[in-house]
Amino acid sequence: MRSQLIDVFHMPQKTVFNRKIAKKQFYEQGQLTPDEKELLTTEIDSIYLLAICKQDTLNISKYVNEDKRYEEIYWLSVSFKTINRYERMVKLFHKVLPNPIVIIASDENENISISAAHKRLNNNDETKVVVGNVIQSPWIKLSDVNDGVQRFLQRIRFNNLSYSNLWAFYESVHSAITMSSLIENISTYPKISTSSEELLPLITSLKDVDKSIDQLRLLQKEQLDFGEKIELHIKIKKREQEKEQILKQIRELC
Repeated sequence: MRSQLIDVFHMPQKTVFNRKIAKKQFYEQGQLTPDEKELLTTEIDSIYLLAICKQDTLNISKYVNEDKRYEEIYWLSVSFKTINRYERMVKLFHKVLPNPIVIIASDENENISISAAHKRLNNNDETKVVVGNVIQSPWIKLSDVNDGVQRFLQRIRFNNLSYSNLWAFYESVHSAITMSSLIENISTYPKISTSSEELLPLITSLKDVDKSIDQLRLLQKEQLDFGEKIELHIKIKKREQEKEQILKQIRELC
C-alpha cells in the first residue's frame, strides 16, 4: 500500500522517508490521556512517516511569519484496525504533531481517506500550536475508476500542487481535500484546470445550507403547533431551492 501511495501521488524520491513510527513516541511526545493511549492501541495497526516535504527535499521555500511556521510537512500513512472512531483518531494525530501533516489513513479493505488541518502558533506559547478545522476526504479506493475519485487523486499529485512556498503547497492539499466532498454530493470532482478559488466559497455555502436545513428539520420534528410546522416546511423548501442553485453553479464549474 505505501509503495502504491508513493507512486500514485508522484512523491519525489528525495521526499520519501517510509519509516515506521513506534506508538510509544506518540505516548511520550503527545502527553496523551490514558483513554487516548488506549485508542492508539486498539484502533491503530501501524504508523509510517511516509514523506517529509521541506526546502532541502522539495526545493520549496519555507513560510514563517508571526503566527505560522511551515518549514516541514509530514505525510503519514496510518493503518487502522477499525474506523469506528476514525475522526477522533485523526484529530488526535493532528493535535500531537506540531508540524503540519497530511494523514493518509487506510482500513483493512485498503480504502483510504486523506486528512489535513492548518496550524498556527499559540500566541501565549510559541512552542505550541493551535490546530484549525480538521478535514478529511470520503473513503475511496485507489483502484476506483470513477472520474471523481481519479480527478481527486490527480489533484493531490505532488507535481500538481503549488510550489510558491510550503504554506501554499499545504494549502493546495487542503483545498483538494475540501473539494473532495463533491464526490459524494454530485458524484464528480473538479477538473485539474478548475480553480479552487471559485469552488471553495460555493462549497462553504453548500455546507452552511445543509446545516441550516438539518436545524430546521430538527425544529420541525420537535414542533407541536401545526401552523409552525407549515412555516418551517416552507423555510426548508426555500433552503433546498438555494441548495439546488449552489449545486448547479458547482456542476457548471466542474
